[in-house]
Amino acid sequence: MLVVRQWKFVLFASLLTVLWAAGPVRADSGAGAKVRSVLDKAMAIQTDPKLEGAEHRKERAAQVRKLIAQNFLSSEMAKESLQEYWGRITASQKERYRTLLTAIFIDSYTRQVVDFLKQEKIQYPGQTPEGKFTKVKTVIMRTDEHIPVDYIMEQSGGQWKIRDVLIDGVGIVDTYKSSFSTFLRSHTFNDLISRMSIQKQAGEGL
Repeated sequence: MLVVRQWKFVLFASLLTVLWAAGPVRADSGAGAKVRSVLDKAMAIQTDPKLEGAEHRKERAAQVRKLIAQNFLSSEMAKESLQEYWGRITASQKERYRTLLTAIFIDSYTRQVVDFLKQEKIQYPGQTPEGKFTKVKTVIMRTDEHIPVDYIMEQSGGQWKIRDVLIDGVGIVDTYKSSFSTFLRSHTFNDLISRMSIQKQAGEGL
């Protein structure tokens, strides 16, 4: 199965006028530099000779998990993924949901990096403004396929952070949003929390 299909399955979001006319900004500045830095660090973990082999998988995963936690706005992703339901739940429910979704997302994304990111060449076509966000475009180059992966970046605390990832045009946040919305049409919010708790426990064995 192609990597893009693997990612879609597991992980299952204007100011373009004058700025767009000027063409994309180089991806070695601002938001683009942050994406390049994160991917370089992930690749360094994956290709570290001291971390090679199945016996070092958990150590690689721990380092990748830390890298993701430091550079993703997972709490904002959680809020956006719940859409209109966010305003219907209590503060304690929001915190529980944020905690669970953050853990599930980090585990899922870590698994993709550990399992699929090897020594691929990554191209950086550029970055473009999207309202208050910036989209940084990348392409994972393989012999038999080119996989477009776009990163939606936002300034937080004076630093660029990743708030969504679009794999072949499909966003992580939109995938969660669609899945949870469908589930909540026939289940309660507590049912969702229970289901997420089970998923979190399953991901802890990474």
